[in-house]
Amino acid sequence: MIERKDLFSIPFYNKTQYTGSHLGMRYRIEKHVEDDSTTLLATWWPGPYCFTATPDEQKKTNTFEYSNEGIGQACNWLNQVYTENADLFKTVPI
Repeated sequence: MIERKDLFSIPFYNKTQYTGSHLGMRYRIEKHVEDDSTTLLATWWPGPYCFTATPDEQKKTNTFEYSNEGIGQACNWLNQVYTENADLFKTVPI
């Protein structure tokens, strides 16, 4: 499982994005600004390749409130995605 404590806090995302992996699932969390709205954008895709080397059609995203609570929600969502797609991730070379 992805641990909330491993995903840092909001000041981190003001500077850069976070990428990680969990047993074949790759993910990225980043600050997303559009118009006057700031959100967290969480993206997952099957590994083994990095974000830029993976075709966009293989990536799935979700947005969350730009807050520490939003980071917790993104963590829960990523864990849910892993659970629901475990068979897919088991086929990924790690």
